[in-house]
Amino acid sequence: MPSRFGLAFGVMALTLFFLAVGYANNLIYIFVFFLISVAFTGILLTNKNMDVVQVEGLENEELFSGEEGLLRISLENPSVTPAWDVEAILGKDKNTIRKTSIKPLSHGDLQIPYRPATRGWVKLPRITLQSTFPFGLLRAWKYMTSQDSVLVYPARSGEKQFPTDAMAGEGQQATGLFRDHRNFQSADSLSRIDWRASARRQDLLVKNYEEPEKPALHFNWEQTENLSDKESRISQLCLWVDEAERQGFQYSLSVGAQEIKKNKGPHHREECLTLLALAQTEVLS
Repeated sequence: MPSRFGLAFGVMALTLFFLAVGYANNLIYIFVFFLISVAFTGILLTNKNMDVVQVEGLENEELFSGEEGLLRISLENPSVTPAWDVEAILGKDKNTIRKTSIKPLSHGDLQIPYRPATRGWVKLPRITLQSTFPFGLLRAWKYMTSQDSVLVYPARSGEKQFPTDAMAGEGQQATGLFRDHRNFQSADSLSRIDWRASARRQDLLVKNYEEPEKPALHFNWEQTENLSDKESRISQLCLWVDEAERQGFQYSLSVGAQEIKKNKGPHHREECLTLLALAQTEVLS
């Protein structure tokens, strides 16, 4: 199909053709036929350029709802001619267009930005591979459709400060010497407020303690009861899990009837984030 430039090119060629007929000018005739030959040559070259491109696979990095991630498309050119200016676009979003060229008998990658709107298993928009090589007059394309869905983790939003009772998991209480006070946050338990210091400062204060070593953290659904809606509560738990892993804590997680024992490491983090991504809000109270 013609591109916008191709449409303008066609209108110009048609205008010149009518001028050549009206004025019986052989020079204009020759120029019009030259333009038409360029267009027909472009049809062959543009289609051949896209025909040699084959899709090997599609991979994605970690995806979080509301955050921009990357989709990686692996392409192959098994022919002895290069594939020039191959573009990929996700859905109809022109801001996601990425371009590459693939040498003969070689492979290439394209990384497309993708910002999912919801968590859970999400079906990707259709990916279009296209090219306007060599003259920009015509566009040849092929669609890349996948029946697979990608797992999107919840948004990481809320307060990074861990709840004070997260260190009291499995029946243990936080221990250590008193260090200082900090301002009360919505995720803190009311039982941890220092009421005397709060009365003096006219502000709600919570005690911080020195810990001899990093304790194991326990995150549960009840710690987020002060938040307004269930998706915000899931996002808060997701942020705590991500922060606990980043800071090197061992941690456990319980959401509803599901519980993951304390551990740490990439696989443990993935297990916890997957539980949150697939949590059904209708069964949570």
